[in-house]
Amino acid sequence: MPMKVLIVDDTNTDRLLLKLHLSKLGYRTIEASNGKEAIEQFIANSDDLDLILMDVQMPYLNGFDAVRSIRDIQEQQKQEWLPVIFLSASAEDDDVEDGILAGGDDYLIKPISQKILSAKMLAMQRIADMRRRLVESNLVLEELASTDHLTGVANRRAFEVMLEREMSFTRRYGVPMACAIFDLDKFKMVNDTYGHDAGDAVLVEVVRRITKNLRDGDAIGRLGGEEFGMILPKMPVDEVLAAFERYRAIVAEHPVIHEGVEIPITASIGVAGYTGKKEDKLALLKRADECLYEAKETGRNKVVYYAG
Repeated sequence: MPMKVLIVDDTNTDRLLLKLHLSKLGYRTIEASNGKEAIEQFIANSDDLDLILMDVQMPYLNGFDAVRSIRDIQEQQKQEWLPVIFLSASAEDDDVEDGILAGGDDYLIKPISQKILSAKMLAMQRIADMRRRLVESNLVLEELASTDHLTGVANRRAFEVMLEREMSFTRRYGVPMACAIFDLDKFKMVNDTYGHDAGDAVLVEVVRRITKNLRDGDAIGRLGGEEFGMILPKMPVDEVLAAFERYRAIVAEHPVIHEGVEIPITASIGVAGYTGKKEDKLALLKRADECLYEAKETGRNKVVYYAG
């Protein structure tokens, strides 16, 4: 996709000439006539903006101050770097230095040569392509770092981040939630009897069954081995037990079939409710784990719920 360029210049003729030249080169353009409009256009288009061409001398808010504000917004919102080229009639060394210190990446002197602008745009296109690839790579790495490779759901680290976020929401708005830890019963026997490939198939199938039945906003994560966590936000206290009984039944309802062999499977579930009291995620998980231990000790294939 061609670069999207924000052209900022208070002189209509200069702005039009830049737009025509960039359009001929195949770039997409949007415009602003002063620093204030530039900030507004940046906010509205920051998701797909690749470059800003910023005039320096403008009414209301000059280019240096506009870029300082834009860089502040980027820092506050943890946005990716965006190149800025200042445009000015002044070739003084101090002005060039001020532009770089204000957050600019390059400085062109007016009147701008079309050949020089074309060359600068080519260089910025290369940088934009590199930035795009870097962002895509970072997204892939982030997903790999937060996803369980076998089941495709959140790993423990990502699950705890989600849990902390939902607990914060409950503390702020008073909407109750529930956190559960469930464990597949006698899973070692599955691995010993049918093999580890069969064990992996069981884990994948159990996650598939539960994921298929999650409400919007519900979450599941693999905490390790055959142990999983679940988060049910916005869950009324008196509906929690029935909700997790339904998930328990979904797991136990049918055996998992692997290479033509039926493997019966059940799950024990420990559930801790949360209504916003002063408690961190580790304490909440500990309560859920204690309930899980009770479910295991009192017969397995059951739900033990502590409202909190």
